[in-house]
Amino acid sequence: MNKPKLFGLISVVGLVLVVIISASYIWGSSWPNKGQATGFMTGTALSSLNASSPGVYVSYANSTIYINSSVSLPVMMGPMNAPSMYSFEILGMINPTIVAKQGITVEFTVINVDTDSYHNFVLSHSGPPYYYMGSMMQSPGLMNNMNFLPPAHSGNYAYTNLSYSFSEPGTYWYLCTYPGHAANGMYGKIVVV
Repeated sequence: MNKPKLFGLISVVGLVLVVIISASYIWGSSWPNKGQATGFMTGTALSSLNASSPGVYVSYANSTIYINSSVSLPVMMGPMNAPSMYSFEILGMINPTIVAKQGITVEFTVINVDTDSYHNFVLSHSGPPYYYMGSMMQSPGLMNNMNFLPPAHSGNYAYTNLSYSFSEPGTYWYLCTYPGHAANGMYGKIVVV
């Protein structure tokens, strides 16, 4: 390759890199609460989470979790064994429907097990379809605000706890508000009866 063509190619590649780095800085800094966590747990702690609690019935046949009393529920975001990183794993099921008795409190222990993406777990009154937006954090119908948890790193998983009392019957939704994630299927339904 002659010198003018090589110089032109290097210039184009350099310009593309500058644009990508600038865009990631600008877009990354506009997302609120990015990367904050209650703490980090090891893989051993993650694998020891109690998946069977009194008051919880799991139906794998119809991908539904029935909750009859206040419980703690582990929620893994971006599980590696899922068909897509845009999913939640709860008690071994991907994006299951949760049916909860009115008046109970659920403490969600939310863990980001994804190795390359931020996620969060937000409850909402608004159901799908979810469209890609610059930031869904300002969308109406959100019932809580949760920080985006950073990806897993060196065998450590960011987690936080979210407690919610379902005092009113109705249909609720859980979703990830990171731009594009809910639009790609990272959501599930909660029915309070």
